[in-house]
Amino acid sequence: MTSLGGIGESATGEGGTVDATAILRLMMGSVLVCIVAGGAAAADYDPGPPTERRMDPQAAPRSAAAQAAMVEIPAGRYPLGSPDGRPSARPAHYVELAAFAIDRTEVTNAAYAEFLNALDLEVLRDFRYTTAERSDFADDTWPRLLEETRNPALHPLIGLDDQQVRIEVRGGRFAAAEGYEDHPVAETTWRGARDYCRWRGARLPTEAQWEAAARGKTGRTYPWGEAPPTNARAYAGHPSGKTAPVGSHPEGATPQGVQDMAGSLAEWTASLFRPYPYDSADGRESPTASGERTTRGGDYVFDTAPDQLTGYFRDGFSRAPQDGHRHIGLRCARTL
Repeated sequence: MTSLGGIGESATGEGGTVDATAILRLMMGSVLVCIVAGGAAAADYDPGPPTERRMDPQAAPRSAAAQAAMVEIPAGRYPLGSPDGRPSARPAHYVELAAFAIDRTEVTNAAYAEFLNALDLEVLRDFRYTTAERSDFADDTWPRLLEETRNPALHPLIGLDDQQVRIEVRGGRFAAAEGYEDHPVAETTWRGARDYCRWRGARLPTEAQWEAAARGKTGRTYPWGEAPPTNARAYAGHPSGKTAPVGSHPEGATPQGVQDMAGSLAEWTASLFRPYPYDSADGRESPTASGERTTRGGDYVFDTAPDQLTGYFRDGFSRAPQDGHRHIGLRCARTL
């Protein structure tokens, strides 16, 4: 897919085809080993109990609007995986799902800022996005908002000290950076994604629900159908930090109108990363279990090749739940 280009494409040399994403993943894996050597790895990560806070629609109009605009996915038999996919997407199989609803678009910076404003977070002074540090918060607040170079001892909701975050504090309140209000929120940890959805009266979609919404009962290859990805259908192959507003690629929507399920940001799901066939009863849906969490949907930086933008691609570039990631965001779901 030369029109999308970028980091996720393959390169051909004398030895044959080399997947540049695989090379980068190996490099990042080496870095991750160094990071976790001094502290807790994903297998030891304890996300803690979900928040019991609930959204006040009057104080959170953007989040309330997103909840009202959720797309209903009917109950039925849905195909998962594909014989044409990578090993993790095999075997192809079917699951029976109850009816559910899923967000039409990814959660935005402005919506996530509403969630942060609803929590007991003591901010001592305003700061611009990407510049947050300990002295900006009370002692019991900063561990919930800062990664400090992915300190394994911290279990934050979001890494406000990361260069790809677009949330700041103005007038003592959390707010999206100007011009990024409708861009998808990045740098949330899995815990931060789980807790946002719970606060909104929803939850993260299971991996099976996410794939069902992306592929439908017919098992589409891509969210929009069988045609290959293009720049009009998927936001992919762009530099880190250059996100696009949610819903700005309507040609890539599913027939039901769910947008940005290929490209843009990858998305956290509720599910632990475990082999297919999918089994909801094997513990992979535990909200408090340790282990890597599955991300879906490709992304705009790393997973940009055509086979990484399919509805059945499972090998996201990162899935460490305790960290925020520049290329991972979220959308919520709820049972009907």
